[in-house]
Parts: sequence; C-alpha cells; structure tokens
Amino acid sequence: MNEGGRAWLTGAAAALVAGAALGLLGPFGTYGDLTPMERYGYWIGLTVLMWLQAAAVFAALRRSPAFLRIPLWLQSSLAALAAAVPTTFEVAYVEGLLRVGGVLTPRSLMETYGSVAVIALGFFVPLILLQHRRRRPTPAPVEIVSFARSLPPALTGPIIALSAEDHYLRVHTASGDALIHHRFSDAVRELGDAGVQTHRSWWVAKDAVERVERDGDRHVLVLRADLRVPVSRTYALAVREAGLIA
Repeated sequence: MNEGGRAWLTGAAAALVAGAALGLLGPFGTYGDLTPMERYGYWIGLTVLMWLQAAAVFAALRRSPAFLRIPLWLQSSLAALAAAVPTTFEVAYVEGLLRVGGVLTPRSLMETYGSVAVIALGFFVPLILLQHRRRRPTPAPVEIVSFARSLPPALTGPIIALSAEDHYLRVHTASGDALIHHRFSDAVRELGDAGVQTHRSWWVAKDAVERVERDGDRHVLVLRADLRVPVSRTYALAVREAGLIA
C-alpha cells in the first residue's frame, strides 16, 4: 500500500476509534435518548463519514498551488469546515430518524453545523498535522562536505542549493553563494539524500524549500533569500516523491 492509501486507512481507523469513544460518552443528549446500539452506530457512522468527506475535500483543495502556500493547520481547518456542511445534513437526517423528527429550520441547521464543525476541527486538524509530521521528518542540516572546503571562510551555514554553470559549480548557503571548480554530478552524489535534483543543473536541500509556485505548467521552488529553483519535467517525479510538491 502506498503512502496516500496508508494515510486514508489510518484516518478511517482513527475516526472509528473516535466514534466509539463518542458513542461511549454519548454527548449532546445521545446517552439518554438512544439505546447503546443506536448510540454507537450513530457516532461511529457519522464520524467515519465526516472523516471521509473532510479527507476528500482536503485532497481536492491541495491540487491548487495557491492553497498549498497557506499553513497546513489552516488547510486542514478549511477542509474540516467545508466537510462539516454535508455532515450537518447527514446528522439532521439521522436525528430525524432516531430522535427529534419534524421540519428542519435554518436555526436548527446552524446549531447543528456549529456542533459538527467543533467535532470536525477537533478531530481532523490534529490528525492531519500528525500524519504530515510523520510523513516528512525534518532533515538534519546539510554538513559541509569535501567540495565545499574550497568555499570562502565568510560563506557559512548549511548548503541550501547547488547550480551548475558550465564547468563550474555555484554553491548556495544560508549566508550567500560562491563559484568553485567542481563537477555538479559529484557534488550531488556527495550530498546524498539530504536533497533532490530538480533540474539538470539544479539541486536543493529538502529543508530549505519555503514554498512552491507555478510558472506556466511547471513548478518553481522558492528557497530562503527568495532563491528560485526550477523543476523540470524530467525531475518532477523525483521532487514529488521527496514531498516537495503535491
């Protein structure tokens, strides 16, 4: 199973556990109004359904480069609030079958939406943040390796990018850049999996990417100090597998 499939399965399992816990507690009057079987079915079913809808909205929204530029907690919050809309009507339908009945009113729907939104935010946002933290651990800063020993002493800090210029190599660090005589392919090999090659003449450190932008039909990685690194079609899959673009 791929990483995306594992994330969906993990989320569904977490929703099942959360639904069972809510079924045990019986909030919003369900403990006294419903039988144990009805109560567990109510909370487990609606919690799993809410997760599936929120995850689907989240995945759809993350297809937009503009959406990816906002913080992850805000991405997941917006997805949870959007998914709470259909869940509100599902809750209202189940409520009509099991407890209250009657005609839906704008006020009752708004009250139901508020309750659903609180549960959606409290469940979906922490789960997404936890999943992405596990998926993309923060890489250790790139240590200065052999080819960088010829850099000027004033050029300090971790290496954030490399770019090939004819037979020379430009090394970009947190404090600036310098041009040295070295083969680009050898430098990329020395740095190993601390980064990824994005173009035939560019390499970036994974932890140096601050945001992703689009230039026509291609991606551009924006690093510290507004250094812009192109992603070619040839290397787009490797960059995507490294988790730098969606």
